[in-house]
Amino acid sequence: MTWVKSLGIVVAMTAAFTLGIWTAILVPDGPWFFRGEPEPVAVVTPTPTPTPEPIPTSRPPYEGDVLAYGDYVLVSVKKCLKKLDFAVDAKSERKIADAIADLSSMDDSIPDGILLHIGANGGASAAELDQLMKILGTDRLVVVTTIQIPDDPERYTFEQSTNAAIVGLAETYPNVRIFSWNSLSMTNPDWLNADGSMTKEGCKAFANFAERIMRG
Repeated sequence: MTWVKSLGIVVAMTAAFTLGIWTAILVPDGPWFFRGEPEPVAVVTPTPTPTPEPIPTSRPPYEGDVLAYGDYVLVSVKKCLKKLDFAVDAKSERKIADAIADLSSMDDSIPDGILLHIGANGGASAAELDQLMKILGTDRLVVVTTIQIPDDPERYTFEQSTNAAIVGLAETYPNVRIFSWNSLSMTNPDWLNADGSMTKEGCKAFANFAERIMRG
């Protein structure tokens, strides 16, 4: 009857195994307990930090006194500039060396705004203009006009180099604004007389543009 005894053991073991499986499935927290679909976990999206507004870097409009200082071009627009409350110091034959000497001696009396037209008599180099800016400093508002001289390539060879040096000032000095009179006058030939001085229309145009660049 050994086989009967063996069969009983197999049946008992099978029953115990089956019971263990169902216990694992049905008992809570059992290894095979079925809990259904897991509840979704709420995802909290952080509130983005607001980006601060950029700080304006442009200068406010200039409202102080202005000195227009220069050569024969400013002589021809003196009347129009004075109507806009510019003080004018202009001499027909003034050169860049004269301007360096003059402005150096009158430094304390120069207002916080200055309009320069210099270089039409013999030109001006980058080094000379830099020397002029060392006198004027970085606290004043300095508006520098490019030059437009009569078309005579054999006599006047310095217009392009002088204008390049003038434009270069704005790359070095943040207080410099460029008044592109050369470009404006080339597209408006009725503003100029044959000698480079201003017509009545040119006088008004120059003064109005100078005012807008200085005060804007």
